[in-house]
Amino acid sequence: MSALGVRRAGLRQILQLIRRFQQGQILRHLLRITISLALLPLDSTILFVAIAIGHLSSLFSHSGPAKRRSEILRDVQFRPKTILITGVNTPHGLRVARCFYQEGHRVVGADITDIALASGESMSRALLAYYRIPKPQYGSKLLDVIQREKADLWIPCSQDTSVMEDAMAKQSIESKTGCKCITLDAEVAMQWSHRETFMQYLIENDLPIMECHQVQSRDSIHRILHRSPTKLYHLRRSAPALKQDTTIVLPKRTLSLTYLEVSEIQVSKDCPWLMQQQSRLGEFVADLLVVRGHVAAITIRPAKEESDWGCSPLNDGVAAAIQKLMENFALKSGPRNTGHLSVRLMVDQELNVNSIRYVVHIAACAHGAATITQLLHSTPVYSLISGYLAICSESGVVPNHSPEVLHGHNRTGLSKNPSQRPSLFRMLKGYDVRKVLPALYPVAQLVDRALYEVVELLFWKNWRFSTTDPLPWWWHTHVYQPSRELNLVLQHH
Repeated sequence: MSALGVRRAGLRQILQLIRRFQQGQILRHLLRITISLALLPLDSTILFVAIAIGHLSSLFSHSGPAKRRSEILRDVQFRPKTILITGVNTPHGLRVARCFYQEGHRVVGADITDIALASGESMSRALLAYYRIPKPQYGSKLLDVIQREKADLWIPCSQDTSVMEDAMAKQSIESKTGCKCITLDAEVAMQWSHRETFMQYLIENDLPIMECHQVQSRDSIHRILHRSPTKLYHLRRSAPALKQDTTIVLPKRTLSLTYLEVSEIQVSKDCPWLMQQQSRLGEFVADLLVVRGHVAAITIRPAKEESDWGCSPLNDGVAAAIQKLMENFALKSGPRNTGHLSVRLMVDQELNVNSIRYVVHIAACAHGAATITQLLHSTPVYSLISGYLAICSESGVVPNHSPEVLHGHNRTGLSKNPSQRPSLFRMLKGYDVRKVLPALYPVAQLVDRALYEVVELLFWKNWRFSTTDPLPWWWHTHVYQPSRELNLVLQHH
């Protein structure tokens, strides 16, 4: 066969693969539409029952969200605020909107999208108005919405915009309107977005970080150990090209063993080693809402999902040490520090004669809409709303909540990580079956994805569903999503 024939045969095979892929995509779209139509009678019945129960409870019940909202609105001293929330098409965005609505405020929702079809979240009873903001005109359109609705507070929850885009929008909004913004200033956001500049900021403000030294002699190793006798270090070669990387733990049980170990290390200027401080208790995460340099809400959790840390009286000391450091961290950043933060922390313990002291070091910091989820699910509504609204008050003072309120009523302040849905992929990965059956991993991922999509159609696992606000779930499942699937099918043709 000639070279031209080989090329044509290869091209035909590529086109066949593309057609098969497109056919598979079309079948998946059609399957989702079919499932949505099959569940329509059941889900419509659930929708009407939920609406009926909501109306009856508002008429006869003496408690509940509807009753609380009506009581708040009857208070002559209550002054509702207009809250703009971008990203109501996210779980945390819709939850924040519902929380503010229950507390009697006017809520305006917006999504960063070019799709003209109304989303399920736009149908929420919590929203007084809803806007679609195109990504290319994000800053200008956002400013138009704020001026039109006379918004008092903007809370960015969208994951379709970057931290710097939100920071630049804040600069424009607060300079031209009276609206306050729950996001970092552009200068702070830029500094904290890069690890090197963030670490430099921590050092300049005398905040604790994990030590990391490049050592070039045995004397420098001894000096570091003598300066910090209670700290634990890992020592490894700096050269990344070495296939077998030896890690040495220092100090040893006795001083003589430590000296013996160091004396055998071949370290010099030409062959430096890296000496990194380690934490004995592991890594934790503090999710924060910071308003004008004060912690308005905080949730503390272990970084690893399988960690045994959680609600236990033995964890009080760890939680107290972390909270104290986070309050100091927020305070040193000053009034410009307003936003959602997720701070990674390394916790060490120093054993004294009659006591144990917990020492917390800051390892990294993430900020923006992506850090909100855990905080919202672990913080009481009143604490969250009052923390947000503190920025709108003339004094700007954040309410001084008790530790129980700040930590979501956990006595210790340490929250357990939320249990994840069952996953075939994670189970197989735990047994490391790839060595035996390498094809099982992608199959397991496909099974997990299919199960997730089926479960999403069931209201009791869908974050859009609420007994007091069921329409977003129904509209998304039976109007918005099928319309998008049908549009994708037509595009393939």
